[in-house]
Amino acid sequence: MPNLLPNWTLTLPWDLGDFNTREAGRLIWSIVLLIIGIAIVAALMKQPKLKRPFSTKVGVALFPAIIVGTLLLAKLVPSFQRTIILLGFVVLVAHMFLMIGSREARDPEEPATWAECFAGAVGVFALMALGYAIVPHEFLTFANANLEWGDSSKFVIQSGHQVFGVLPVDWPFNFDYPALRDVGVTIIYVVLLVVNIKFFVMWQNRHEVAAAVDDEAPPKRSRFGRPLRKATPQAAVTAPVTASAATSPEGA
Repeated sequence: MPNLLPNWTLTLPWDLGDFNTREAGRLIWSIVLLIIGIAIVAALMKQPKLKRPFSTKVGVALFPAIIVGTLLLAKLVPSFQRTIILLGFVVLVAHMFLMIGSREARDPEEPATWAECFAGAVGVFALMALGYAIVPHEFLTFANANLEWGDSSKFVIQSGHQVFGVLPVDWPFNFDYPALRDVGVTIIYVVLLVVNIKFFVMWQNRHEVAAAVDDEAPPKRSRFGRPLRKATPQAAVTAPVTASAATSPEGA
């Protein structure tokens, strides 16, 4: 099977090297998988809003059908093999999000099964490995091997040179390519850490219901996902009881 990524090359400014999509394939695919995984977690923490157009059994059976059908079609039409594989991948991901978005709403009080906990732990471990190990490693490998950012003799900013080449002030420090590489991987870790903490908070608050604006506007849904009825005022409940008590024989 040919390389699925197009052979595109982008020349980076300031002599930072050439970014080739095929050479950066491992980095690109690891980032794509990480984004898909994060999107899956975000979708699972939301209440399902879509209506499933078919039964659950049909939806599950479509996963292997899409994979096998894509491979067979790519084998039969080799001239469009790359396009067919990419379209099949997009269809598979779209079907997965359709199944997640149209799943049956779950009672938060229902305990998780052993298999669900095991699957969740494996998924979290996979995302952690992708975000904190594979993506930074592939970035460092690509920066060193392809962009040649490991060369300490190349400088983005060099001491003694004019600031931006026009200001009458010289740079007071050196900023070489390895430093740029390390700043890049640090940014990756900081972004993933912020997303990680945000997801921790979202997971802890996933069953909370927004508070009412006033006494006459109750929350739209309970923490079980069921619609709430408007509460009956206490005066409307006690007034008929008082009137009936006044007209009863005992009151007379």
